[in-house]
Amino acid sequence: MPKTPIDITPEGSAVPVFLEEPTAAEITQRQTEATAQATAKAAQETVRASALAKLAALGLTEEELATLSV
Repeated sequence: MPKTPIDITPEGSAVPVFLEEPTAAEITQRQTEATAQATAKAAQETVRASALAKLAALGLTEEELATLSV
């Protein structure tokens, strides 16, 4: 079933504005993509923190670690 755009053009506007409501499948897909991005970011931060911890264990000073953390 095709989506029916909703006219939300402000009164007196020369440019028409339409809103298309996303389907349940589109909403689910967007939520899945957002969750995947958040998970990937968290994993990347975990890997970075682990690498910095290993470097600290090897004897890097706090100043050296701070330059790597930026």
